[in-house]
Amino acid sequence: MSEDKKLLVVFGATGIQGGSVARAILADPVASKQFNIRAITRDPSKQAAKTLAQHGAELVKADLEDKDSLRLALKDAYAVFAVTNFWETFDAAAEIRQGMNVADIAKELDVKHLIWSSLPGISRVTNHKLTGVVHFDSKARVDDYIRQLSIPHTIITLAIYATFFFEILTPLPTTPPSYVLAFPEPTSAQTKVPIIDPTADLGKFVKGILLNPGKSLGQNFNVAGKEYTFEDIIAIATGTGIDISFQQVDKETFKAGMAAKGFPDVVCEGVSQAAQYIQDYGYFGGAGFEESHKASH
Repeated sequence: MSEDKKLLVVFGATGIQGGSVARAILADPVASKQFNIRAITRDPSKQAAKTLAQHGAELVKADLEDKDSLRLALKDAYAVFAVTNFWETFDAAAEIRQGMNVADIAKELDVKHLIWSSLPGISRVTNHKLTGVVHFDSKARVDDYIRQLSIPHTIITLAIYATFFFEILTPLPTTPPSYVLAFPEPTSAQTKVPIIDPTADLGKFVKGILLNPGKSLGQNFNVAGKEYTFEDIIAIATGTGIDISFQQVDKETFKAGMAAKGFPDVVCEGVSQAAQYIQDYGYFGGAGFEESHKASH
């Protein structure tokens, strides 16, 4: 690894978000001249990890629950991209703890730019009317902690993954196959949702943030590709030959449908409250996401 480059530590480097960030830096002629990549993974033997190594990344094994391993992971780091994975444990308290652990070590080791991947703090935005979206609020709690520690930072608040809507489709017993996209009241076919394809696009945003610290340090960016109505999403799917219809259902029917797909109750309740939040407040609490597009160019 080149000694005169800055070191970027990327957590979740074999996952969706971290993988997108690592690949974007390694593949970019400008960014790759400025940054070496240290890819953090719990399993360096994974094929995705080996592929990153072949493209020039240093692989380091670390655990977000183990501060000693984090000290080794962040040693000599100039910048850090940090993300936690609620979907692995369904444990919001663990996610808060892990995010705070990274922040503590970033502060201790004087990291110059911590980029934290977050979600809207729904409890705060709704003045505690909707407190059940724990996998959003857990990330927002870490936002506050990073600011309290006065770490040089950029917080990126991500839109909904494009793949999410396909994960909750209900197949119908028809030939050819058809599907229902059921969402709970009060959402309708006209409800607007910002969407991101994180695999393709997140790395580009983070690369822009790293290359333009004057614009990005101390900022919070809402990150999305585009906003769509449910009607738009169905039209796009239909255009690819998939037969999907939108159906508004009551909250309990929606939760039962998600439970039948294997989601735990904390997720069923969380997504149903998130749907109400999006309808009543807008996904980013009334804010847009245009600034992230400017910052990433």
